[in-house]
Amino acid sequence: GGCSHRSSPSSVAASGGSGGRRLGAASCSSVERQQPSLAAVTAGHPDATAAAGAAVVAAAGTAAASAGAEASASSPCAASAPWRALQRVGRQTRRLLGAPPSSFSAAGRGLALAHLGRRAFSDFVTQRDSEGNGSRLRLAFAAACLPHPDKVHKGGEDAYFANPSRRAFGVADGVGGWAESGVDPGEYSRCLLRFAHEGILAGGAREDVADLQEALMASARRLNETQLQGGSTALLGQLNGSTMDILNLGDSGAMLLRPALRTPPGSDQPLLFPRVVFRSSDQTHYFNCPYQFGSGSAPVEAPDFIRIRVRIGDLVVAATDGVFDNLFDHQVQAIVARHLGGAWRSGATVEPQLQGLATSIVKQAQRIGQQEDQKDVITPFALAAHSEGLPFRGGKLDDTTAIVGLVCSDTADEDAGKEEGEDKLPLVHNFLR
Repeated sequence: GGCSHRSSPSSVAASGGSGGRRLGAASCSSVERQQPSLAAVTAGHPDATAAAGAAVVAAAGTAAASAGAEASASSPCAASAPWRALQRVGRQTRRLLGAPPSSFSAAGRGLALAHLGRRAFSDFVTQRDSEGNGSRLRLAFAAACLPHPDKVHKGGEDAYFANPSRRAFGVADGVGGWAESGVDPGEYSRCLLRFAHEGILAGGAREDVADLQEALMASARRLNETQLQGGSTALLGQLNGSTMDILNLGDSGAMLLRPALRTPPGSDQPLLFPRVVFRSSDQTHYFNCPYQFGSGSAPVEAPDFIRIRVRIGDLVVAATDGVFDNLFDHQVQAIVARHLGGAWRSGATVEPQLQGLATSIVKQAQRIGQQEDQKDVITPFALAAHSEGLPFRGGKLDDTTAIVGLVCSDTADEDAGKEEGEDKLPLVHNFLR
């Protein structure tokens, strides 16, 4: 989604999503999204923390703070706006969960904590276990993509791939502003990722570390040589040993989640909930105009490159802006807890739950995106618009794409199933419509 960066900010009207709504010229002010500290919002309001839950408030309060950051300066009544937003986000999250997460009883807390020291919860392991087993790591993948309802016939404008053999993945979002020139942004994004994936494969053997930046830049150069019109954001990732590399250009995003015990305020019952270890930041020229590759003359900014230490049981969620414009991080956490919490507690295998998890993320994001102009629906995109003084409410209908990757212990069986020069594990992608 978003605008194509082919002219100056003053001459481009940022699109309000792939559905055709516009935010007006005021959206082109050169201000990026900001999120004030939670302390400024929660001071003197312990009830809000209890209402949203310990695992929810940190993200919800931060997002709600920006809803009233500017309004409070001009209206004496606006100070309550962040709290109304926070309460609505809390209610949305509780509906998303369906029921409170299962917890250990107070009487069993000591046993549970002692149990953690000697046994893993399914793919959730302690630091001592993960550092001492010496096993190689792999990524188990699942992916889901829902095109914008008006773009189903052409496969949408998002692209994705996940290659278990190379422990690599990527998502890209074709810039919707190019559609006004009769260009299919989806064709550009799919070619960009396909060429980048080919660059990863050409970078060496299966175990080698890929140069993600070179693979992506070479892909862009190759696209320019073909003179294919369009523009796209892009995010690539690869697991190498115990390190996860993330390369991001634009407003797609990645989260690394780690199952951990957390105790809500006023309770002695710890909950298993996915803690955010890492979250990427958007790169934008101005509101709703992300950094992007394109066939125009605008220069390409440097992508962010992040290297993260991971361990068995960590979960990476990579998604296009259609997901993260409609779901707060804590809502993604809630969906993960709903799908994987039972396996974490019982010791069951998590991998079979991944496809359902990816599908739920994209469906929930699009469900919220379809609630356009609903005043009671608070979204990250609406809060970002509000911070720019724009009267945007509700969801932002768009393509929604998500890849989930579970960090697992590698096995000898996968090496035995690999013939020389050929990757045998299935490649998940939408390179071809």
